[in-house]
Amino acid sequence: MEDLKSHAIVKTHELALKGKNRPWFMRKLTDNLRTATKGAGVERVWQGQLFVGLTLTDESCWPEVKSRIKDVFGVAKFYKAYELPQDLDGLKARIPQFLEGRSFDTFRITTNRADKRFPMTSEEVNRDLGAFVKDLTGAQVKLKDPELTLYVDIQVKGFLVYFDEVKAHGGLPVGVSGKVAVMLSGGIDSPVAAWQMMKRGCQAMFVHFHSYPLVDRTSMEKAAELVEHLTRHQYQSNLFMAPLGEIQKKIILTCPPSYRVVLYRRFMVRITEVLARRNRAKAI
Repeated sequence: MEDLKSHAIVKTHELALKGKNRPWFMRKLTDNLRTATKGAGVERVWQGQLFVGLTLTDESCWPEVKSRIKDVFGVAKFYKAYELPQDLDGLKARIPQFLEGRSFDTFRITTNRADKRFPMTSEEVNRDLGAFVKDLTGAQVKLKDPELTLYVDIQVKGFLVYFDEVKAHGGLPVGVSGKVAVMLSGGIDSPVAAWQMMKRGCQAMFVHFHSYPLVDRTSMEKAAELVEHLTRHQYQSNLFMAPLGEIQKKIILTCPPSYRVVLYRRFMVRITEVLARRNRAKAI
């Protein structure tokens, strides 16, 4: 179907529940999608009715675009869609091509009529296309848990038709909930905590404490690798490497052993607090 214009149609989840600030959340999601897919073959990023569309330069770039959209927080699910003229007979002529290679016994049609000037209601389109697909394939209509769902969005410029749903992480777009400072160790807890805060819309800055040159650079390299993975979700990250070796030596020389770990951690928090204030982070 290389003769049809392809789009990625991105659907949100909880963003639809927002009130007067919903447009701001949607704009932030749109900006993040634009940043995430830069250089991947996206011609244009635009907002529809409760969704964001990404126009692809051609079908060959879909695998890369799909991979990048999956990492964008705020995206609940998305689809590869085809754009057709606003003509129901033309859509019916294309349906055999859309269904080629698909095996299913039950299906449903789900229509969203964003363009209210279209002469048929959503239910009328559902019935018309449902009868056509049933006659064409012999499959039965099943509104709950069908094997295949054909989505039709009736937009002002034409139809958007899509099938296969791709699940994403959901959450809120990174950047809508302020900045937080993450004390990043080499373990699993701190990167998971960072991931969860980013999913709730926080921009994360990272602070890693190391004892180099008293020890090797292994922990520093591991922290940098973790930040590289997490940056896929927020596109730009700051990692502060904070040397703790001299402080550790002073504590060892002057404090009882039972207090050492507590004092190490106390200094880590104090240093992180200074860095957080300088970088306008609101939480640690």
